[in-house]
Amino acid sequence: MKFKNKSLKKLQKIRKRLKELLSVPVIFISAIVFKILTSFTSWIKAILLTWGFLDGMASNYLYKEEKFFPYQFLRYMRIAANLSGVMFPIIPVVWNIGDGMYSLYLYRKKAHPVENLSRYGRILNGTLLAILS
Repeated sequence: MKFKNKSLKKLQKIRKRLKELLSVPVIFISAIVFKILTSFTSWIKAILLTWGFLDGMASNYLYKEEKFFPYQFLRYMRIAANLSGVMFPIIPVVWNIGDGMYSLYLYRKKAHPVENLSRYGRILNGTLLAILS
């Protein structure tokens, strides 16, 4: 019961921060990143790379109370890996799949199942980038 209350409080905090993330500046930043990436890659690949970039930014904000290493470090590297996908297409493929699987392992006991959706999304994102490369 204690775990359930703690998990519920965590989900409420994440829900509040998620509402803060859905704002005009974040949409504007994602549009700029998408526009920059489309000048180097196809629009489908640019969507996937932008999604990976935004996933890193959003995760960094949603879980900002966690310590830097390994949690925040992985998020910063996710941003860098997806932006480097323009020049080195294999980096975001390996990083997104590996990061998704590692995050599932890392949070296997303390994450709510809803939180795992973005981790499965990372694996799917890396797989789709592999198919397009």
